[in-house]
Amino acid sequence: MTNYTIKCVAVDVRTESGICPGSAKCQKGETYMLTARTPEPAGICGRAFATMHPMAFAMRWTEEMPWEKTDHVDVVCPDGFVTYRLSRIREQG
Repeated sequence: MTNYTIKCVAVDVRTESGICPGSAKCQKGETYMLTARTPEPAGICGRAFATMHPMAFAMRWTEEMPWEKTDHVDVVCPDGFVTYRLSRIREQG
């Protein structure tokens, strides 16, 4: 079975300051690597992570999903401030 690390990039933050007002204070361009553990040391907003987790989990263990039209999937946080782009990176091993 193929394993992937999921690269998660904040591609858009819809606030005047460009910083999410949530607890993690996410900014455009922040990058997280989602593996078997949640991102460390900076961490990611728990609400955003809960939203992207089902998609990231499916992407981690599959080559491609039938509904994928591009090499990435965009997920918007539940508060609507941040758009995260998820993409696969093949793990070595």
